[in-house]
Amino acid sequence: MTIWNRHAHAHGTLLSEEHVPGSVTGRRARRDEPHVAPLNALVDQIAATGEHVPLVDPDSGGTDARVLLLGRDPRCSAARGARMASADTNDLAAQNLSVACADAALERTHRLHWNVVPWWLEDPGPDDALLGRRSVAAETRRAAPHLAALLDLLTGLEHVVLLGRAAELAWTRATAMAGHPGRDLRAVVCPHPSPLAWNTRDRATGRPNRELTTAALSGARESLRR
Repeated sequence: MTIWNRHAHAHGTLLSEEHVPGSVTGRRARRDEPHVAPLNALVDQIAATGEHVPLVDPDSGGTDARVLLLGRDPRCSAARGARMASADTNDLAAQNLSVACADAALERTHRLHWNVVPWWLEDPGPDDALLGRRSVAAETRRAAPHLAALLDLLTGLEHVVLLGRAAELAWTRATAMAGHPGRDLRAVVCPHPSPLAWNTRDRATGRPNRELTTAALSGARESLRR
């Protein structure tokens, strides 16, 4: 298997049992550390519905996180591979996000990685029963109460960075459905760190999308209340 997340690998944080034996099992064993235990209890509640929900990364800020990096739904590598919401999973989107966080000087202890829909939308489920049958709108509706529950646990949260337009749309729908205003959170949208978006330019400004993603993360870091 190829090392896609070279940035995480170079910094000794890659989540891949094949390339770094014990990396996934070791971090998953820390799921009940105090700063992530309430969040992973929520993960267990959601997983009880039959979905594959990645755990919250204990190397993140957990309940003390001040910046929430929010995608629409997890990647396959997070849902079925490392089974952890993290920028350390072995895929190119995680590599790009890891680089952007480093360039923005957004510390791990200040951020939390999560998704509006906390399960993989393309996951076929048991016996391929849901293959090709998931509706984004319906799954967002199902996920809305879980997002509200997550936000209620993040008492120090100040800033939400929405990774891509799909995440922005899902966030808008889910917070409206749950009747949750997001308190006084500052929410901004930036290009998704997927390779397709990362390596293209924004049509409106002509700037590389990778610069816009890093700028959004830098803005979140700079705006944190001291």
